Amino acid sequence: MLQHLSTLLSRQFSLIRSQTIDSTFRSYAAAAGSMALVKDLREKSGAPISDVKSALVEANWDPDSAYQNLRKKGLAAASKKASRLAAEGLVGVAVALHRAAVVEINSETDFVAKNERFRDLVRSVAQTTLQSDLPVKTGSNEISLDALVTQAMPSGASASDAVAEVAGGVRENIKLRRGFRIESEAGLISSYVHTSPAPGLGRMAALVALETSAASLTEDQQSEAKEVGQKVAMHAVAMKPRYLSPDTVPAEALEAEKQVLRDQAKSAGSGGKPKPANIIEKIISGRINKFYEDSCLVRQKFVMADDQSVQDYVKTAGKQMGIDLRIGSFARVQVGEGLEKSDKDFATEVAETLKSTE
Repeated sequence: MLQHLSTLLSRQFSLIRSQTIDSTFRSYAAAAGSMALVKDLREKSGAPISDVKSALVEANWDPDSAYQNLRKKGLAAASKKASRLAAEGLVGVAVALHRAAVVEINSETDFVAKNERFRDLVRSVAQTTLQSDLPVKTGSNEISLDALVTQAMPSGASASDAVAEVAGGVRENIKLRRGFRIESEAGLISSYVHTSPAPGLGRMAALVALETSAASLTEDQQSEAKEVGQKVAMHAVAMKPRYLSPDTVPAEALEAEKQVLRDQAKSAGSGGKPKPANIIEKIISGRINKFYEDSCLVRQKFVMADDQSVQDYVKTAGKQMGIDLRIGSFARVQVGEGLEKSDKDFATEVAETLKSTE
């Protein structure tokens, strides 16, 4: 009797232990599966872990539904931040043999510019812009902003939607500000990116198209010409030319400069007597040449050899290669250029951030 009871108890304990172990194993397996879902969705969306967990719970742990909910929330959050100043960020450069593109995408802080998801966005938009046939403005090589933001990305979404999705993930205002593309069918393209944290990304960049009448270039000539172009691109980054040459200066910009010089010349008369009109025009003519030397790439003193202009440097380098060489076009972009940055102190920024979350 006692032996029979002992056997029954032993079997009961074995069953309970088996059920407990099985339950514990299932709990561990479920937890591991949940952690894997959180990790995968976190990497895919870029959203904070707390948001990822909440989205999965709301979607009954369906990762596809959770991702779509995160996207909707991210886009909504991005639209709320759209009015905030974004003057940091990166420029992205993509280059092929006969064409190149550069884009500027801004963020509110340089911290976000270090985010790999943000960097991937800049690279992708630059590469897509390179491969596109978006029209550029005559004389400036700038792509219209409407065309730039509506172009289709590899995912099928528009560039503006891709930007908004990343903005929602990093919780900052992000803007695709501008883009340029240059081409040279009778030559080649060179580029230079300054303060570059990764290939093709940086704070400043310049593209230079060199052209030649030669039917074809040898590999050595191509290599040497690209080096010449890169030095000119480095010069452009450093010296900030606004125009390619005097004949590319817009008429309204030239007239505005002449008016400034005219007013200066009139106020510089000795003894309170105004200068004769013909003298003023001679003064303006001389100072306009100085304006061209300061503002036009081909007329600037070459930063690596200031005894010659950029145009003369390129011509001389071409002769040494046995070809004629000239600058066909260029583009220079600097992050935040022309944007008025905020001078708020840290305490003010924190206070405004807290207020915006109320």
